[in-house]
Amino acid sequence: MIQTTRQVASRLLILFFVMGLSLPLAAGDENRPLIDKLVERGILTAEDAEELLAEGPETPSADEPVERYPGMQYEPATPIIADEQFRMRVNKFRVETDDGKHRFGVRGRLMVDGAYVGDPFRSTDDEREDRGDIARYGTILRRARLGALGIMWDRWEWQMEVDFRDDEVRFANAYMAHLFDNGRLAVGNFKEPFGMESATSSRRISFLERAAPVDAYRPSRELGIMYETLVPDYYAAIGIFGGDGVARNRDVTEGYAVAGRASFSPVFDDDRGMWSHLGISANYRKNAFEYERSRGRAREYESVRMRTRLGTRAVDGRLIGENDMEAVKDWTTFALEGGWGQGPFSVQGEYIQQNLNRDPDARGFDDPDVTSMTSTGWYVQTSYFLTGESRNYRRFSGDFGRTQIINPFSQGGSGAWELLARYAVADSTEHHEPDDRQKLNHWTLGVNWYPEEDIIMKLNLMYVDAERGVDLVNGGPKTWDTWVVGARFQYEF
Repeated sequence: MIQTTRQVASRLLILFFVMGLSLPLAAGDENRPLIDKLVERGILTAEDAEELLAEGPETPSADEPVERYPGMQYEPATPIIADEQFRMRVNKFRVETDDGKHRFGVRGRLMVDGAYVGDPFRSTDDEREDRGDIARYGTILRRARLGALGIMWDRWEWQMEVDFRDDEVRFANAYMAHLFDNGRLAVGNFKEPFGMESATSSRRISFLERAAPVDAYRPSRELGIMYETLVPDYYAAIGIFGGDGVARNRDVTEGYAVAGRASFSPVFDDDRGMWSHLGISANYRKNAFEYERSRGRAREYESVRMRTRLGTRAVDGRLIGENDMEAVKDWTTFALEGGWGQGPFSVQGEYIQQNLNRDPDARGFDDPDVTSMTSTGWYVQTSYFLTGESRNYRRFSGDFGRTQIINPFSQGGSGAWELLARYAVADSTEHHEPDDRQKLNHWTLGVNWYPEEDIIMKLNLMYVDAERGVDLVNGGPKTWDTWVVGARFQYEF
């Protein structure tokens, strides 16, 4: 009896061992001798053996990640283990909790530009009659940004983004915002609210660069606090900002700005693909300064730079604002915005006026006849998609989002093709230095190809007509005109 019990126990242990370890490897003709031996000893029946041989080798589930380098812990290839509490996506990487209250994402963009100038000689970025040579052609990394963004506890939005442009590392967005039911309150470094084209991300603007007056006169990113609406039908924002970027200089009183913008769509019909836009912006800025002790604490204001170039940065021809303005104590900038689109066609435009005031008692004030200066500019541009797409106008922010491609190249389509035209004027002829007064007329024709939603190739053919000074050449201003060709390869992730 004891021997029989031992025999049964021994056979059970062998069976458990075989079932737990051997069977996943036993299926197949190469393991038939092992299975036959188990049948011979009575551990398996003939029917069990046939079933094992018929099952074949066990394969990993299609839903389970396969470790490419098992046992090596090679981080780039380590599989992600699914968790029921989280959701994630690869394109535009995002991971969030199942309830959506916490989210983390990574994003970036790269823009590689090149340009060719037809006549690089005697340009108006030099006031001398026989000088002003600029590069014939050039290439540049226009933008190379990497950032992270997210939401915490469903109510706190944050973003940290840096730009590796040129050979420097600069902050782009660096802020945290509290989300309300109908708006958000943000603190940190971000754009001052101003203008339709300025508000639109560089990823979504139609041409290589924003229109000349926008590029020259718009405010930039600054540290500040801003409230803006988050409602479907209109946009409004107001904020207070510093005036020295993220750099610190203990001798400089940094100044401040008060900025506001509002826009709405008087006619909007989503079924017909029709939209319209009206908006207004205003910005008052007090200039940064430091005290000049040798002159009884007179103020020395920071130089003011309102500059735009050829319509590309790959060749650096400074046609507005080649020289900074001095002794400016404050300035106010206004913008009127308008736009309309239906289906593949759209048109937009803006008018900008900037009024600058100088302080006669400040160090650097060298012309008592010029205490105020006004710069103006405007542009109008059109867009038409040959492949049927339309610009993605967003009423809630008064700007443009990503274009949705009907037939992406990766799915056998031709992508999206867009034709463009723009005319722009920037007038800074009230500079306090007569030789530094500049004006620019800028024409652009463009074609964009979107093979995918996140990849764009742009080609711009530009004609610039610039002038400078009052009587630099034969009793009149120095003039210069040329053709410029610019191109960009752009992608984002």
